[in-house]
Order: sequence, then structure tokens, then C-alpha cells
Amino acid sequence: MNKEYSKIFDLNKQNDMRNFFLNTLVPHGIINSYHKNDIICLDIIESLYIVVSGEVQIFLCEENGDEQLIYTLKPGEILGEFEIFSNLSENYNLYFVTDSKLCKISKKKIDIFLLKNPFYYSYFIHSMSRKYHLALFQMSFNKFYINEERILEFLIRIAIIINPNHKTDIKICGYTHENIGNALNISRIGVTKILKKLQDNKLILIKRKLITIISLSNLKNYRRSIEKK
Repeated sequence: MNKEYSKIFDLNKQNDMRNFFLNTLVPHGIINSYHKNDIICLDIIESLYIVVSGEVQIFLCEENGDEQLIYTLKPGEILGEFEIFSNLSENYNLYFVTDSKLCKISKKKIDIFLLKNPFYYSYFIHSMSRKYHLALFQMSFNKFYINEERILEFLIRIAIIINPNHKTDIKICGYTHENIGNALNISRIGVTKILKKLQDNKLILIKRKLITIISLSNLKNYRRSIEKK
């Protein structure tokens, strides 16, 4: 499995994509505000959603109430691109990690805009390919890795997504142990045990919904040592 996260989550490409959605598309939509810890359920097929500010966790949900965290969106990132291009609906739960704003744009407006500006399809393709690779990573974690490897890969990937240029004191906010367990198919107790082990080894610091990676290189070195066992 290709784990070169810095290539897939290239910061320049990410910033170009985010700037496009924020500066070019947001003016065509309607912005709504949400408070920290708000939860909403969306059936998406006819609209695109752009995170204007804040941080939003996206969960797939089943009728029995089970949830699966699939990714976290930051300003300039979108939800609904698969649905508006495929005309297939999907249901998501959105958890707002911070006070946030979402812009909603109808599929009709997107279609008209792209018909006049086909070059901008590339930004949608970039967003979709990024999520495709995220899904591949997740499948490989669940199939090939033990629980400790899954959590290490999760932390390393999130750190690089947040800012590929930061190497120390990287803060990962908004993830409870239950969130991480849902994302990686590990029990909450299992997540807590492994995170405590990493903290005892002075690789991370834990405080409520904040995980601080003390040194990304040290965490990667520890990850490689686990892989060799």
C-alpha cells in the first residue's frame, strides 16, 4: 500500500482547490451557520456543500443508528460532489467540531457554472481522487494492520493533512476516542489503551479532544519499529 501521504495530500494542490471553492463558488451559494457540537443529518443528491469556516466531521449512518466516520472537512473542502455527478443520493451525519459555516449550492447552478467553465472540473476531480485514496487507506488499515498500526497510520495521515510542513507539536483537535474507534473499527477501550501507550512512550500528549504529536519523525520511527515485529 502506498503510504506517501505527502504526495497525495500535496499542500499546493490542496490550497488551490480550497481557494477555488471558497473564492469562486461560495458567492453562488447560500451560507448557513452552525454552533460547535451541533449535529445535522443530510440526504445529499441535489446540492453541493462547501465548508466556509470551522471543522466538520462526516459520518455515514445506518438505520439502526450505527455510524462510521469517513473524513473531516476543513474550510474550502466539499461534500456532495459524488452525489451531484452520479445522481445517487447518500445520507450523512455532520458533527461540527467548532463553530462553522456551510455554503449550499444547487446542482443546477453547479452544472451551469461548469458548462461555462469546464476547466474547473479539475478541482472537483482532485477532491474526489483525494477521498478515493482516503478510502483505500482505510480499507488497507482494516484488512492488513493490527490495531496499533491503524492508530499510528491514522495519526500520521491526519498530521500531514493538517499541515505537511509541521514536524513538531502538531495538534489534532476534535477526535474523541469513540470517533477514532468508529473510523478504524477498534473499540473505544482499545483506542484508549493504545493512545495511553503512545503517551507513556512520550510520542503524543492527550487532553480531552486534543491529541498533540510531539515529533512526527519520532512517531514515524515508532511506526516502522512496529511494522518490523
